[in-house]
Amino acid sequence: MRNGTANRPQPAVAVLGPTSWDQFLVLDRHLQEGIGATVTARFEAGGGTAANIAVALARLGVPTLFVTTVGDDALGRQLLSELQHEGLDVHLVPPSAGAMTDRCTILVTPGPERTILEFPGARLRMGNPLPLDRIFGAPLVVIDVDDAELRQFLVDLPAHIAPRVRLIGTLTHLAELPPERSLRLALQHDVLVGNEAELRAILGLDELDTTLERLQETMPLGATRLAAISRGRHGSVLVTTREIVRVPAFEVAAVDSTGAGDAFAAGVVYGLLLRMPLPEIGRFANAMGALATRAVGARAALPTRDEITAFLREARSCA
Repeated sequence: MRNGTANRPQPAVAVLGPTSWDQFLVLDRHLQEGIGATVTARFEAGGGTAANIAVALARLGVPTLFVTTVGDDALGRQLLSELQHEGLDVHLVPPSAGAMTDRCTILVTPGPERTILEFPGARLRMGNPLPLDRIFGAPLVVIDVDDAELRQFLVDLPAHIAPRVRLIGTLTHLAELPPERSLRLALQHDVLVGNEAELRAILGLDELDTTLERLQETMPLGATRLAAISRGRHGSVLVTTREIVRVPAFEVAAVDSTGAGDAFAAGVVYGLLLRMPLPEIGRFANAMGALATRAVGARAALPTRDEITAFLREARSCA
């Protein structure tokens, strides 16, 4: 079934993956064994890695199709309402009867640092009915599903039905697979987006420069022509088969880093849509990630296009 798709423009980007309900508990200290902590603030809102990417794109004015599922419960209905309010074209895979919505409790401690406690719920799975014609009608498709069989199915399709579509793969769920399979599957995406720890896990290496060199060596073996890797306070690295572009981070007063990686991913997608040069893609994506940390919650501080334009005009990069 479709939700809110009537009279929608053809999407520029399709995003597939999870949405979840997030509960944030802000603590006055780091957790230590045998020592308690006080909750100084509590906040609830929609989250989920793919949903955060889709919402970030929508706030930038990008027509975005979001394919997801939620639980057969009140939280699922609230999540769907939030997503539609953001202006997304949402295709909801109907949940099975009695299915629970994916939920997370996120502990935010000084630094700021966070600990995520997940209560797994409804997720996209192999065999779900998907609007493949609409998904691959978009020039860019972001795949953020955790079901390895479904991901394999999705990356195998474009060569047969939409060879001009570019697949953008997030590293989050790929890093959870056995290394040999995760690397093989990763290289079937045209573009990879993730963080340094995820990339090192997929390649099985500990040192960043060695990891980047190995990535360059393996890219010609598959479809991948660009990897955009976030390094948090250290900025980002964009890797092609021929060059490595390092882009510094921006100075912001961070409150909560939840969703910053998703905002970074959305910035990369936006840069690809506008055919920005690599350094500009990195700068835009870094700014998206930085701005996302200004408030508690994965989406609370996601910028509009006007906000990020003003930020980029005035902001200073970290030295």
